[in-house]
This record gives sequence, C-alpha cells and structure tokens, in this order.
Amino acid sequence: MNTATPQKATHVLTGRGVLLWFVGFFGIIFATNAYFITVAVKTFRGEDEQLPYLQGVEYNDTLAHRALQRKLGWQAMVSVTRRSDGAVRVNVQLRQPDGKAPATEHFSGELRHPSDENRDQPLHLVSDGNGAYHADLPKVSPGGWDVVLKSGKGDAPFEAVRRIILK
Repeated sequence: MNTATPQKATHVLTGRGVLLWFVGFFGIIFATNAYFITVAVKTFRGEDEQLPYLQGVEYNDTLAHRALQRKLGWQAMVSVTRRSDGAVRVNVQLRQPDGKAPATEHFSGELRHPSDENRDQPLHLVSDGNGAYHADLPKVSPGGWDVVLKSGKGDAPFEAVRRIILK
C-alpha cells in the first residue's frame, strides 16, 4: 500500500514578484503625493500679496505712513452683525483722540478672507454721519475674516485691519 502524504503548495517569491511589489507600492505613494500636491496648489497659491517684492521695496514708505497714522491718533471700531435674511452688516466708527469724527471724504474698505483672496469682497461704505459708516454684504460664509479700512486721495493717511468672526 502506497500512502502518499499530500504536499503543501508553496509559493516561491521570485525577483519578478519583488519588482511588482516595489513598483506597486511606490506607484501608490507617487500617485497619492501627486494628488495632494495638485489639491494644495489649486487651493492656496502660497502668497498673501500679489507683488511681495514691491511690498518689500516700499517697506520704508509703509513705516513712515504708520508713524504718521500713530501721530494722528485715529481709532476705528468695527462691529459685525448677521441679519435674519443671512446678510451681514459691517459697522465702522472712526474717532480722533479728542473723540470727534475725523473729516475724511475718501474712505474705503474690504472684507478679506485670510487664506483665499477669491472670497474677498469690497465694502461699499455708506456714511451715517459723525464718523459712522456701514456696509451690507449679501453672501458671507461663517468663519474668520479681516476688515481692512483705508482713507486716501489727499486725506490724512489711515489704515486699520480688524479680525472678525462671523457665525
């Protein structure tokens, strides 16, 4: 009587199998990295200013501008409310050190998203008198925003940036 014991099937790992595993592993890593790099570049361009070099060249002018602004002593108070229809109202109150409203005719503003300039919106400020201004924006998503205020065109230089949180 011949009793043969069944043999176990063994799989031999060859050089070709190792090569396929390496190519598959690194192929997945490279494809994942390519996807993440593409998404990162499309969603954030990596710079806050359009012309950072020129901003650096003009930095001394910026420092002089800020020194003059401190000398003037203007202050800006910013408040934001979301109305029942979903729109947002930005209220701005300007004051001089003596408590009076500064006389400015050319006052502008912008609502900036900290990480996506495509979401920035200009503020069409309407004077309410006595240094008070307001602007209404129909569509603003919740989150952190910066309100940037500027006066120019012959007025005393003024610039203010205030961070607000919208709910």
